[in-house]
Order: sequence, then structure tokens, then C-alpha cells
Amino acid sequence: MKKNPCATCRVRRLTPRQRKKQRVAEFQELSFEVDLVFANPMDGEPYDDFLAALSNFLDTHGLLAGGFGGRMPLLETGGIVAKAERGSATEAEIEAVVTWLRARPEVKDAKASHLFDAWYGYEPKAAA
Repeated sequence: MKKNPCATCRVRRLTPRQRKKQRVAEFQELSFEVDLVFANPMDGEPYDDFLAALSNFLDTHGLLAGGFGGRMPLLETGGIVAKAERGSATEAEIEAVVTWLRARPEVKDAKASHLFDAWYGYEPKAAA
């Protein structure tokens, strides 16, 4: 059985330095997941251009993303967005990312998850 690194009784025994290194308690970092549906299947250069624009947008907001891939041509994809530096993403940043994605002509729909622990709280979706 795997130990829960965020268990209250365990966290109380850690020093502030240990909590910071393990990113628990007051040093917890939150991120969110984004799911996209494209208007048309994306492949090659148009997809690369979309990813470059997304990366530039996220950079201006101090965020970075991982994932956003799959088998080409892509009709839908998803990834995780988190702060580029230490810290947590905010509800305002979730709203900004989703609004930007929905404004893109190549995106049919964009959804974001709730904020979750970036280091210990990710639970992959069950295969349908």
C-alpha cells in the first residue's frame, strides 16, 4: 500500500524545509487539466502553429503545459497546465486559458478541470 504524502499525521512531523521540498501543506502546488475538441482534425503544420500560439499565451501568463498530443490527425486532445515557477494556478488563470482556447477558430470546445494537487493529486481518467 502506497503512503499518502499529504496525510495530516505525517505532515505534522515534517519541518518547514521538508514540507517545502516535498511540496505539501502550505507549499502545495495546484494545477488543472484542459480538454480540447478541434473543429477539424489537426495534423502537421496547423497543429504545430496552434501549439506555438498556446505556448506563447501560457508564457505571458507564467504558465506551462504538458501533454496535448495523441495519434494524428487529432480531433481531441488534453493536457495539464501549471505555474512555470513555484506556486499554484488560480481560478482566474483557468478562466483566461479556457476563454483564449474557445476564441480560437480551430477549437470547437474547451473544458478545464477543477484545481488539483500538481504533485500528488492527479488521477487519470478511466478508459472509456
